[in-house]
Amino acid sequence: MYLLAPRVAHRIVGYLEEEAVTSYTQFLEQIDAGIVENVPAPQIAKDYWELPDDARLREVVIVIRADEAEHRDKNHDFANQIAEGIH
Repeated sequence: MYLLAPRVAHRIVGYLEEEAVTSYTQFLEQIDAGIVENVPAPQIAKDYWELPDDARLREVVIVIRADEAEHRDKNHDFANQIAEGIH
């Protein structure tokens, strides 16, 4: 898709990332409501995201959601640049 229609591909990925941000926001709401237990973060997540030793699931979801939001914005920016003839 990126070879045939890069603007469309970036836009689609941007929309998928938007859905991911929404999903992680809903997950946070469930953690905050006590529906999902705020368990300790796994070591791999603490290592990858450079979280403190006492990090919990909530902190992991927050950093992942922020990463997805950054990806969303980048993909929409790329699609806009292609549409404007910048890329």
